[in-house]
Amino acid sequence: MLDLDLAIGIELRLHDWPPIEATISRPEGFKVIEEVDGKPCSQWTGLRDGKFAVYLLKKRGIDHFSVISRLSSVLKERPGYLGIKDANAITEQLIYTRRKIIESYSEQSFSIEFRGFIDGKINHTGNIFEIELITENKDEVKERAEILRREGLLPAFIGYQRFGTRRPITHLVGKAITERDWCKAVEYILGYPFIWENVDIKKFRLAYMEGRVTDDLLERIPKQERSVYLELARGNCLSALKKSSVKPSFYVEAYQSYLFNRILSRKLLRSKIFERDEILVPTKPEDCDTECREVFDEEGIDKGSFYIEEVGVNLRPLRRKAFMNVSSIRVDVHNNLKIMFSLERGMYATLVLSEILNTDPKNFT
Repeated sequence: MLDLDLAIGIELRLHDWPPIEATISRPEGFKVIEEVDGKPCSQWTGLRDGKFAVYLLKKRGIDHFSVISRLSSVLKERPGYLGIKDANAITEQLIYTRRKIIESYSEQSFSIEFRGFIDGKINHTGNIFEIELITENKDEVKERAEILRREGLLPAFIGYQRFGTRRPITHLVGKAITERDWCKAVEYILGYPFIWENVDIKKFRLAYMEGRVTDDLLERIPKQERSVYLELARGNCLSALKKSSVKPSFYVEAYQSYLFNRILSRKLLRSKIFERDEILVPTKPEDCDTECREVFDEEGIDKGSFYIEEVGVNLRPLRRKAFMNVSSIRVDVHNNLKIMFSLERGMYATLVLSEILNTDPKNFT
């Protein structure tokens, strides 16, 4: 497999520090709290009446889409949300529906609590992170965090969990979709086992690639892979792709994120980027600047790549800040080392950790 940083388009860090070995006890050691109006979302309260009912969602060690799917049944509609939070973490965020159904609800891995109504948009200002690192180099981590506090900025790369935390292939599926290679997209969804996956799904993926899937294997894998495989067996690659519980647009947007990382890397290497600049990943090659055009040419992107009628994809251009502000960073070393900081909406805490530790992000993601 390719080096992970290169595979998702991240080619450099700002500091040439020696690596620090560190791990995080997941999910307990990684906490994400949505920030609304500059405060933790747990402090938010709404109106007595309004257009949308708002709930505080707390989850532990479960992925976003599984929770949303379950809550769609509980709340009798698919709830809206402000952002997708880490799966292997303890998280708090707000979700909203068009009507109030219940005061509260809980299952083993998540709970919701009604917090009031709202008429307009919720002002999502960022996310607060509290992360416990298990490491022998506490003083060095503290010193590096202090350097980042003084500098205040890091390149706003899109973190590799956007491409799949334990199976970073979403951008590869997206690229195949832009090329209308439906069978390659399905192959990425079903095949190519990763060592970090559980035993059953690894066995299935290997069996799929060797053409020896059994009914016993099918019974032990997630619904996503099972639905796609069964449709492929009776239909074709395109119909199987449409059976995916993850929308094709999600995959293509992941590919767009990969392109962003490549363009930003190229600009940083050439020192052609400034603090307040934004990076544009257009949907039309003619709207590219120099670095974008180079990446698009290397990827074989043409004017029809991001309009894919067969699967209902019509992507908008991606415009994103080149740098992110790392604010309120501090370190507590009394027991386990705890690092705390705030990031603007859409920015990735793993990029901060990667910069400080300068080591393989799989160790702490």
